[in-house]
Amino acid sequence: MLAVIVFTDGRDDLLRQTLHSYRERVHHSGPVLQVMHDDTGNPEHVRSLRIRYPEWEVLPTASANAVRRGFGGAIAHAWDYLAAWNATTTGDQVTHVFHLEDDFLFEHDVDLDALAAVLADRPHLAQIALRRQPWNAAEREAGGVVEMHPDEYAEHHDAAGHRWLEHRLFFTTNPSLYRADLIERGWPSGALSEGEFTHRLLTDPALRFAYWGARDSGEWVTHIGAERVGTGY
Repeated sequence: MLAVIVFTDGRDDLLRQTLHSYRERVHHSGPVLQVMHDDTGNPEHVRSLRIRYPEWEVLPTASANAVRRGFGGAIAHAWDYLAAWNATTTGDQVTHVFHLEDDFLFEHDVDLDALAAVLADRPHLAQIALRRQPWNAAEREAGGVVEMHPDEYAEHHDAAGHRWLEHRLFFTTNPSLYRADLIERGWPSGALSEGEFTHRLLTDPALRFAYWGARDSGEWVTHIGAERVGTGY
């Protein structure tokens, strides 16, 4: 079973746009568990999300130590939820996770079954992500994320015609698909958790990450969140 997790923190207009784009552009077969992690710490907001999006399981950030969990804490909490689901369910196990933040639009149709097939055939791939537009100054100057370090990306393809770019640069929390066994590693606590998680994964010299599509396929998603409202980045 596929689990889709969308992380949100009160940016309701961006969330609405993201979920509309997801429904229109992202395709998959089989059962799906849709989880929305709300990090506002506001019970009224949680109730509002449950009314507006009844097809989603809204997971509130409730914590004994803090009102909000922040960037890394939200991921850790959602991963714990999925691990508990797999440990206790008598139904379908979660095999793959589609990771989505509340501020992305999809520019092309995305077949998650195709991404999952590539992951199944290539166990050295920890993640297949969707490339976004250049965001920071260095990316804009280079002309794109891949263009910043073009020699670090190797293009691959399979008999079905799927293409992707493999690299060993970073794990990203931008829209991506990964196998559910990745959550068993746990998400690090503290600042710069994304970099720490990357560092842990790269202790395996065979491990690679990937961007979906050919080198010249361009951007698959557009980041629309100009301002961060979360904590702990």
